[in-house]
Amino acid sequence: MPHSLRHLLLVEDDASWRGRLADAARAEGLAVTHASDGMEALDWLRTRPRAGHPDLILLDLLMPRMDGWELYGRLRTDARLRHLNVLMFSEALHGQELPLGGVVGYLRKPHTPEAMLSALRARLRQLSPGATREPGGAYALRLDEGVSLALRMLPAARAHGLRMHLLHAAELVGTELPMASTWLMALPGVPPALLVTVDGVRVVLDVDDEARTLTASTIDVPPGVLERS
Repeated sequence: MPHSLRHLLLVEDDASWRGRLADAARAEGLAVTHASDGMEALDWLRTRPRAGHPDLILLDLLMPRMDGWELYGRLRTDARLRHLNVLMFSEALHGQELPLGGVVGYLRKPHTPEAMLSALRARLRQLSPGATREPGGAYALRLDEGVSLALRMLPAARAHGLRMHLLHAAELVGTELPMASTWLMALPGVPPALLVTVDGVRVVLDVDDEARTLTASTIDVPPGVLERS
């Protein structure tokens, strides 16, 4: 266990999962703070001085009120919080996740917490806080109501993949966009816009460079996708 990894913020809405994962982290020598959803975690982080911030956030992606994707996006666009490292877990992850700023890894969430404990403890032993922290920040990602509703209706794995690509676009647009990509392209016009395409689902992102925001304004879902959810 790296000496500097001492404090974990565990964000998970299921009390039984919180208990088992916290026990595993404590067995690795970490102090553990709990939050039951993203909103509670964000409120807690904003009241703490930087010296009191956790070394790592273990973040479930599917939660009520504010899910893990929304919390991650808020962290990356907050100057006081974007230094925080995140280890994500979800049943919908498929092992081909994109690199995201501040994300030190992904764990697939099985049916029971016991099945994840060994993988969690092994990952905690490997992590060294500070290795992935980045000084820059992503653009803020906003979802129009229609886009947000459509995402909630998609199958979980497809929705996760799309959210990950949208957040990756928010990371890239503040630096340098790829010259060619199978999933991201710039659209002609003023104001500028981007098109994200994942598994046939197409989302248009309106770019506001002055406000440093991306707004998902429209979504096109292929016929039959929602019926299979």
